[in-house]
Amino acid sequence: MQDDYGTIAQDFLESLSQSDKTRLHNDLLALKAVHDMNQNMTYYTFKNIKRGVKKYSERRKRSFNYENSQHVTLTIHQIHEQHFFKNAYRIEVYIGTHECSYEIIERLLQAIQATPKTQVAYQEILI
Repeated sequence: MQDDYGTIAQDFLESLSQSDKTRLHNDLLALKAVHDMNQNMTYYTFKNIKRGVKKYSERRKRSFNYENSQHVTLTIHQIHEQHFFKNAYRIEVYIGTHECSYEIIERLLQAIQATPKTQVAYQEILI
């Protein structure tokens, strides 16, 4: 499936609205920055003793959900893991029900950046 990540990314983006593409692009850039900092890093902390006493703890830090017009979902989870006092970070990516590697995020970013930008009129939304 990894060989098809480029075509999967293109197919997903083709039926995604322009506003969702913009939001996805911003989220992927933020995710890439965090991933680049934390991908091969583990650290030890004694700050939260209650969680450290457990053998294993896993918490989702952020989740991103996108659905295109073909009802294909892209789900990305940033997960913080703790094994005793050792902390680590990982990302889970799902297209539909299939788990993908981090490479799909890079392919999505490449595909979004490769598409020519169309003029989009932005509206101010007052809340």
